Amino acid sequence: SAPWYLVPAIVVGFVVMFSTIWSGVSGLLALTSGWRSMAERYAAPEGLQGAPLASGHAVRLGVASYRGVMSFEAAPQGLVVRVMRLFPFHPTLLIPWDALSLARTSGFFTAGTMSVRNGATFSLNGDAYASIERAMSDSGGTVGLRRSQ
Repeated sequence: SAPWYLVPAIVVGFVVMFSTIWSGVSGLLALTSGWRSMAERYAAPEGLQGAPLASGHAVRLGVASYRGVMSFEAAPQGLVVRVMRLFPFHPTLLIPWDALSLARTSGFFTAGTMSVRNGATFSLNGDAYASIERAMSDSGGTVGLRRSQ
């Protein structure tokens, strides 16, 4: 018969292994997408909250898909960008309005892109693009707003 501790050891081993793999994949995602480098420049102050914007389910950052796990908020200082807490190594960003530029595209899954000065480029669906565009205009942050066809 199997020792009494075998099942608990398997459960604990699974949890440890899964957590290690999840953290490694999340860290790699943050690195390859450009999130880590943006976090160095655009780290949000602790506890910052903005008005929720439509985030959409088709959001890409560089080569990485953040579909359904990224949210946007409008704050007077800029755009707050968050990733679900389940994804370590993704601190909340506060990107100043004048560091953003929007460009309309005619992609199949995207309505436009949002480029961050000294950062990465987000591919956005229609809802996310329109809500960020409106928030930029409302904030007076039209400096970085550009529309290309």
